[in-house]
Amino acid sequence: MEPQNPLSQIPRQDFDDALFRCFRAIYKFEQAKVHRFGLNYDAIFLLQFLRRQSPARMSAISKEMQIPISTATRMVDRLVAKGVVSRQRASGDKRIMLVSLAPSGERLVQAVEDHSFETMNRNLADVDDADIKAFFETALLMEKILNIPEEP
Repeated sequence: MEPQNPLSQIPRQDFDDALFRCFRAIYKFEQAKVHRFGLNYDAIFLLQFLRRQSPARMSAISKEMQIPISTATRMVDRLVAKGVVSRQRASGDKRIMLVSLAPSGERLVQAVEDHSFETMNRNLADVDDADIKAFFETALLMEKILNIPEEP
């Protein structure tokens, strides 16, 4: 007996529409941050990544963002020019370039994450506790649902 498709009880069009609405909401939410903080989405993501894994090798940035090292280098160059990240050679191997958040980058990424938290906290005021818990549990499962490898 074949395993049942977990989505078999949901009409495909309903599923496609719900998924589009979900990703549309995330896209628009992220675009609002882009406009508010004056950075593109990739730069905001990189700052958030560095907050969790700093210093990071250029190769790790390239891998995480799924972009060529040359593209990552240009992005880091722009953020160095803005003063939000710093770059230095590794002490043990001068071929390795390490990227870290500068203090102003730390403040900026904190402001970005505070904005997300405060906006969602305010918008969840009228949502019942069970739905908030379901949202949080779904957010924790997104990597598994979308088959995205977890951070090392």
